Parts: sequence; structure tokens; C-alpha cells
Amino acid sequence: MKNKKRWLGMTASAVLLTGAMSACGDGGDNGGNASPAGGASAGASATATAKGEKVSLTILTRDSGSSPKAVAFAELLKRFQQENPDIAIKDESMNDENAFNQKLKTSMATGQIPDLWTNYGGEAFKEYAKNSALDLQPYLDEDATWSSGFLPLLDTWQYKDFAGTYGVPSEFYSIAIYYNKALFQQIGMAPPATIDDLAAVSAKFKAIGIAPMAIADKENFRGGHLLTNLSLKKFGQAKTDALVSGEAKWNDADMVSLLQLMKDWQAAGMLGDNIVTTDNNSITSNFINGKSAMLYEGSWGISQLAASPIADQIGVIPFPSFADAPDNAGVWFGGAGGYSLSKELKGAKLDAAVKLIKYLTSADAFQYYLEQTKGGVYPVKMTVDESKVDPVTQAYMQALDASTGFKLELYAYDPIAQLQDKVRNEIQGLFAGNTPQKAADAIQSFVDANRK
Repeated sequence: MKNKKRWLGMTASAVLLTGAMSACGDGGDNGGNASPAGGASAGASATATAKGEKVSLTILTRDSGSSPKAVAFAELLKRFQQENPDIAIKDESMNDENAFNQKLKTSMATGQIPDLWTNYGGEAFKEYAKNSALDLQPYLDEDATWSSGFLPLLDTWQYKDFAGTYGVPSEFYSIAIYYNKALFQQIGMAPPATIDDLAAVSAKFKAIGIAPMAIADKENFRGGHLLTNLSLKKFGQAKTDALVSGEAKWNDADMVSLLQLMKDWQAAGMLGDNIVTTDNNSITSNFINGKSAMLYEGSWGISQLAASPIADQIGVIPFPSFADAPDNAGVWFGGAGGYSLSKELKGAKLDAAVKLIKYLTSADAFQYYLEQTKGGVYPVKMTVDESKVDPVTQAYMQALDASTGFKLELYAYDPIAQLQDKVRNEIQGLFAGNTPQKAADAIQSFVDANRK
């Protein structure tokens, strides 16, 4: 590939979610005045250590363990503390999603809220925004260099019925399909563009003893992600909105047809074996070792795949579309995760926390992640030299070029707090043997019982 520079995230800055918010300007390359190398913004946020007052902050994220990103995150925290000796940080981060969610729920229930924590905004975060999170809009308004560097993702933490911005993005995520170029050459077919294509290539791979696209639903969010992708590609965001308003039902013919398709794929062996008891490490290992042709995975998988021995053989495609719904082909399942600050922060501790959140979400911080992980996609505008980026990141960025919008999971827009768990559990039950109608009826019954 030619040695040239391009926006990391490219077209995402124009199409993500519902559009740019007022805090996002046209600030080009965010060189990062609030950067790991030095300064915070002007004003109150720069005064945390000016008086020599020692403060301690707690932070809860998913960046824990030995992954390249987690190691880079730990190093950034270490550097921040070295540059700010009056600010101590207690890192309580944990990688496991269930353990993280439980710790966060317990913290909120006991009133021991972390000073900074990771979340994914949306309706599920709305009550936290009202009661627990700090409104960051004044700080975004104060520091245009910082706020203008973000891709248009701030609406993830904004709500129609009360003002403010209650989080800022620290990650951009989306779901794609990684594929093994050599295996596709072996069957003489192109990677699938449509659902029909997916069925055709899967049959070819099954015939030669290769798993087409294994799914690991032991971590049951993956089944929920699959249903979301199918719904977005078939019906677009309109179906999601109709489910939230009650105009559509989870057990209507549309939704049952999608669950039936998933069940049919399972029966045909397209999704691998032992879906409910298989974890993601297993299917990723199988993909890397040539035992499966495609890997249904998020952008967070880039670094592991880029470090694999088959990195040069990995291509990336969007989730296949439906031939009878071409207008939805460019819609991706994706969005942002980010950081929020506790509403309880005051004085020097508040100043220190604002300084830290700017430090961790500066372009310089994301450039550091890029250097350490050798790739990835990030939620800020910054230029990168493609010759220095791994081939999997390059392939992912090329796949994103065809995107026309990014939408969250079906249940992320619904105010029913436990709907996410219910849908994911019922899909897991579907893979374990339940019928599509039974799964759909159980979800709708739950909605009927909990709709206000």
C-alpha cells in the first residue's frame, strides 16, 4: 500500500450515529493541547495541583489484563501520575464484562461511585446521567481544542428531556466479518456481500470440512449482536424505533423471521458447533489456525488478529446485506464507549478528574494506543501513516469506507433496564434448543410486563 496519510476513522466522522452535536466543531487534526505529554486545558481544570493539594481518584474501566490496549492504558495512567505527583490513581479496572457490570452496579447501589468509569451511554445510561454523572458540557465548551477533536459521538451521552453531556468517547466500536483470503481462494468464491452469498459460501466450506463462521455465545452478548445486525440490514433503524414505541412487537412476523434465520443457520452448521458453551478465545484461535473461514467480531479484535501469523491473509467485510433491502446495506452496528465522571466530585478532586479525562481522550493518547497496538480505530480525528499501520487495520478501514451510518443494539434505545439481558438470554436459549416463537414470545411478555 502506498505511503500516504488519511483520517483514522475516515467516513465515520460524517456518518456516525445521528450526527455531530454542537460541541463538535471542524477542528481537523487534534494535535492535543490536553495530551499525555503535558498540559490540560485552561481554566479550573488546570488548577488541580497548582495549590499542591494531594488528591486520590478511583477509575473503573474494561482495560485490564495483558492485551496491548490494556498495557498501553496502564502505561498512560503511570505517566499521568508521574507528571502529576499530587494526583494518585487507584485503578479498579477489570476486563470481564459480567464482573465489570456487577462491580459497577454494586458501586452505584452502595453510593461508592468511581470517580471515572467506562460506560456505553444510551438509554441504559440515562438514569446514571440524571443522578450520578457530571455534566461535561461546560468543560467541552471551555476547551474547543479538546471538544472539536472528537468524532460526532457525543450524542451517545445526551438526552432530549434534560440538557448536558454526561460522557465523552474513549473508544469507537463496530462489528464486521474478518475472513481468511487463502481459504476463499481455495473454494474459488468471493467473500459474501449478501445473506444469500453467505449461505452459498458456507455450503462450500462445509463440504471441505471448514467451519464457515463460528459464533461463541457463551458470552451471550454475541447472539444479541447478531440479531441487531440482521434487523438493521433487513429493516433499518425504523424497526428499532417501532419496537421502542410499541408499534412493533418482539414476537411479530418480522422478528420471528430473523430468529428463525439464526436457528436455520445453526441447523445448517454455518455458525459452528456447541454455540452456547464455546467462548470467543476458542473461535478466534480456530480462525487464526485455519479451522474456520470467517470470524464475526468487533473492531476490538483487530490487535489480536494483527499480531497473528495470518495477518497478511485477513480481509474485512461489512456484515452481509439482504438483497431485497439494498438501502440498508451501508448501516453498521456500532457506536462508542466512553468515560464519565462522578457528580460528587468537588474542588481539587474535580479539577484532577477533568485533567485526567482530557488526558485519556486526547489525540496524543490515541496516537499512543495506535503505536502500542499497531492499529485499531479511534473516536478522534487524527492522521496516521498507513505504511505504519498493520494490514488488518488497513482492511478494516477500507471496509468502513462503504458505511452510511452506525446504530446501537436494538435494546440500547429502550428505557427498560433489563431488556438487554432478557433478549440476550432468550437468544442463548434459542441456540440451546428453544424455538424462535418461544424466544420471541418470552421477550415480548417481558416487555409487556415492564413497559411504563
